[in-house]
Amino acid sequence: MTSPWSLTDRSVPVLALRTTVLLAGVFAEVWNLVTVAGQGDRLSEHLGYFTVQSNLLVLVVVATMLLRPDGRPAWFDALRGATTAYIVLTGLVWAVLLASPAEALGFDVAYPSFAQHRLIPVLMAIDWLLVPTSRPLRVGRCIAAWMLYPIAYLAGSWIRGGLGDGWIPYPFLDPAVHGGIAGLVAPTGQVLLAFVVGIALVAVVGRIRWRPRDGATRPAARIDRVRAG
Repeated sequence: MTSPWSLTDRSVPVLALRTTVLLAGVFAEVWNLVTVAGQGDRLSEHLGYFTVQSNLLVLVVVATMLLRPDGRPAWFDALRGATTAYIVLTGLVWAVLLASPAEALGFDVAYPSFAQHRLIPVLMAIDWLLVPTSRPLRVGRCIAAWMLYPIAYLAGSWIRGGLGDGWIPYPFLDPAVHGGIAGLVAPTGQVLLAFVVGIALVAVVGRIRWRPRDGATRPAARIDRVRAG
């Protein structure tokens, strides 16, 4: 019998961690929406932030893991890994490029920012380390597939800024801040490089840490049995 404290989707510490992520994330986003409504800000701008989008994706993934601990589709491990990479990188980019040193290192920060930029990224990283995937990830394929969303986000932001309502979500994406399009090469390139490295690390950890679920066998073991037969 599996111990209730073993590191699986049904383990007590894992359930507690994921429930904390879900509650903290829902509370933070409700707080954000109340603030947006109270200040008369545009909802389209709020939802246009990568931080918000990655945190909403976390809520979907964590809720799915809590409600369906078994029998998830084969692609779910990759979605979980991508989500982990996005939210961890959200926290790192915020701390390095967007937050002041007092915000990044101190605790005098509004709850939604604390939860979405610091607490949830850390908890999701811990979850990725604690609970192995049920299938081995292909690192190269993960890098190529998981980078599609950040690249699409960059392109969408520039299209909206240049051809839409003119709104740019972050200073490092704004040509006006960097003296034109050419000035975006360095800051945007740094962010993209950080995403490639971060995604690769998350995928490598997932590849190393994977374990078959109870009742399943590793592909190599199945092949050996077929050959033996």
